[in-house]
Amino acid sequence: MVPPRAERRTVATPPRRSAARERAAALVAATEGDPLAPFLLRTDKAVFTVGAGRAALGYRVAFGTAVVAGDPVGDPQDFAGLLDAFLDHAHRARLRVAVLAASDATATLWAARGLRAVPIGRDVVIDVAGFSLHGRAFRNLRQAVARTHNAGVSVAVHTEATMPAELAAALRALRAGSAKRRDRGFAMLLGNLLDGSHPDAVVAVAFDAAGTPVAFQRYLRAGRGGLTLDLPVRRATAPNGVDERLTVEVVAWAREQSMSWVSLAFAPFADLYGRTTPTPATRAAVALLHALDPLIAAGGLFHYVEKFHALGGRRLVLLRARDLLPAGAAMLLQEFR
Repeated sequence: MVPPRAERRTVATPPRRSAARERAAALVAATEGDPLAPFLLRTDKAVFTVGAGRAALGYRVAFGTAVVAGDPVGDPQDFAGLLDAFLDHAHRARLRVAVLAASDATATLWAARGLRAVPIGRDVVIDVAGFSLHGRAFRNLRQAVARTHNAGVSVAVHTEATMPAELAAALRALRAGSAKRRDRGFAMLLGNLLDGSHPDAVVAVAFDAAGTPVAFQRYLRAGRGGLTLDLPVRRATAPNGVDERLTVEVVAWAREQSMSWVSLAFAPFADLYGRTTPTPATRAAVALLHALDPLIAAGGLFHYVEKFHALGGRRLVLLRARDLLPAGAAMLLQEFR
């Protein structure tokens, strides 16, 4: 059992990065307002950049398809040239190109180059200054948080670099034994948990009444003013509402740090689940997504994030119509393998 205030501390030492990875990390750090930017640094993504290296994108190849994840990072003025160079690179390598989870702004650039856009969800971005649990709209969220207080749950917020050593070990064990462990994800799951790779990552930990960690959430820095959710983990027996409590506590912490926003990353198919008057086609699509819950749990995720009333801009898939089957298979493989 680990008490919330362990005495011994350790400062994680980041492993060495290649020069190319260091440049990519600098571009990510300079990118403002993009909740998915930090995920470019996944170690299994190839990073593509050209010229002066003021912009970069991340991708991985499967089934003869180069799957680009999210938007480019760096200077937006260089994005158009970067996309042209990447398409030329893919053509010479005889690769198709597909894009997973692009924003509307970048989707416009890809569409001008022959790729078709299909909406797949929305960002979820909480405005830190304006967030409050008051009001009828937040009744369900307020009740969920209250249940954890009644159960004796406490929360501590750390950075990875300064987290107590005993607590870090307990969280790794919790992750390894999680009943709902998901290592899947290409656009939005960074990996390298508590190994020193991301010392400035923010980790909120929930402890039960006995002081045992029962859940945690890791958030990545996104530019100067943002945090984006990377990994939520909870024990199956954790008190109901612990996920909501952790997010609320992180928003409060971000306010103390004068940060602007906290992202819960991405709500897949939010426009389907959120329809107040669903059509027969919508109901059929939702039924299909429900059947896929063992893979993506899209419904449960939507019903969690909708409590925060923070749906933002769209995220889209882009591909050429003739590439639908192989590119679609490549994206599914990347996201769920």
